[in-house]
Amino acid sequence: MENEGPTPLDQLAAYKKIVRIKVRVCRIWRPKYPGMGDKYTGLHCILVDEKQQAIEASSTEMDYEIIVPKIEAGTCYEIMNFRTNYARAQYRVVPHETQIIFISKTVFKKLASVFPPIPRHRFFLQDYNKLYPRLNKCDILTDVIGHLISVQPVEPIQINQRIEDKCDLVIQNIRNEEAKITLWSDVAHAFSAFSLEQLHQPIIIVFTSLKVKLFGDSIILNNTGSTLFFIDPDIPELNTYKSMFSTWPHPIKTLPPSKQTNEQDIFQTGKKMTLEELGYLDPDLYKNDTFLCKASIKRYNTKYEWWYTACPTCAKQMHQDPTSGQLICQKHSNQIPTPWYKVFLVLEDETDEISALIIGRSGEKVFGVPCKDLVFNQRSVDQKQLPSEFLRLIGQKKIYHLRFGSRRNSLNSNDLLIYNISEELTIQPTTPQSLSKQVTVSSTTVSSSSTPVDIVTDSLVDIIAGSHKRKRESIRRALFVPFKTSQAEEICETDAQDQDQIPIKLFKRKSSPTSS
Repeated sequence: MENEGPTPLDQLAAYKKIVRIKVRVCRIWRPKYPGMGDKYTGLHCILVDEKQQAIEASSTEMDYEIIVPKIEAGTCYEIMNFRTNYARAQYRVVPHETQIIFISKTVFKKLASVFPPIPRHRFFLQDYNKLYPRLNKCDILTDVIGHLISVQPVEPIQINQRIEDKCDLVIQNIRNEEAKITLWSDVAHAFSAFSLEQLHQPIIIVFTSLKVKLFGDSIILNNTGSTLFFIDPDIPELNTYKSMFSTWPHPIKTLPPSKQTNEQDIFQTGKKMTLEELGYLDPDLYKNDTFLCKASIKRYNTKYEWWYTACPTCAKQMHQDPTSGQLICQKHSNQIPTPWYKVFLVLEDETDEISALIIGRSGEKVFGVPCKDLVFNQRSVDQKQLPSEFLRLIGQKKIYHLRFGSRRNSLNSNDLLIYNISEELTIQPTTPQSLSKQVTVSSTTVSSSSTPVDIVTDSLVDIIAGSHKRKRESIRRALFVPFKTSQAEEICETDAQDQDQIPIKLFKRKSSPTSS
């Protein structure tokens, strides 16, 4: 057994003992757990052999410090004493159905030279015309190559209730077809750290492990926790691209900041309709649309609290730790809780009524005041007691800006979210022709969730007597349980699983060459 030659990677199978393999380490990365700050999943790398077969190898985070000094990207090794397992079913970076598991006793024998030669890189590059079939598929991720023509500086973007940094860029293939890519968080900062002006033109880049999304009628590629990029990599395609764009006359274009939607744009692009028409729309077909409805608040659902204690980093609800009695976030440690809107209500117009939800910072636009100000200034500690800022809106005609939420409630429907209101204007609710053809009576109806928010309020209920000032201070003490002084953790790199929840609105809607 010990005298056996190296096993080709295409012969590796899960739970099969292999004596040795002879490979080159093409790339190495260390992804983070989504939403867990600086908590990593261990070492990951791509191995390739002389037959250009590729496989993913990984270690646990516990063995990371043991493994990482033994290997480096670009070097060839004879590797022994490892295990094999089934590759994960989703978000694979290479097609191989087996993955290698490095352990603390894995042996890496560095090879000065190998014959036959092993390529420095192994990518599974996809033609732009083949991106559409991969839309929203998560079994295997996508590699692309292109000539860099446009870049947007890193900018902060609010995604639901959190802030993410992002960078947009555009690449083109040798047919001058364009692909749009969005890089988030750590990958965006790593890319922006390069001084593109000092690189020789044309700049050819390979991006690995991307997820294919669709916004409007354009394909958008988003990075995942496994995404890396390589500038002018040593692969056969490089010479073709360099030759094609050697006389490219244009400098790299700087893309403008992402357009912030204003009220006038919403009135031009939003779909104006009645609540009755809205109630018959399938949320899955209109999840990216904005609706404008002239309506008024009929009543609030006082069965549920109108605010909850949220983590300031991820906006998730914080719960009381049974040991310390403090409010903690399951994803982020040492966070100071903050009040966050979660208001269930019923809208009505001349045609119908419908349940809706206001959550997070959208409540500031609707009620005109941050949630924490209402919580600290109200005279009652009862989270079900409605402040006057809520009551004054009952019966007032407003233009409500509505969208379908991305998550299902207890009735297997999508909550209807109110994210803004504006003063009543002369708008006629009309169902566009494209909508009227698709409107069908669906079992997916809009309703508020029947599950109340579990909020720790035991310490608040006892605060009844005393002056208004003492009550406000009591509420502060009940909400903000003392923590050791610590800065909030930065939002971690968005993993591939999280990218499904992130709406990508990057470029102006226009026909994409890939969508044909």
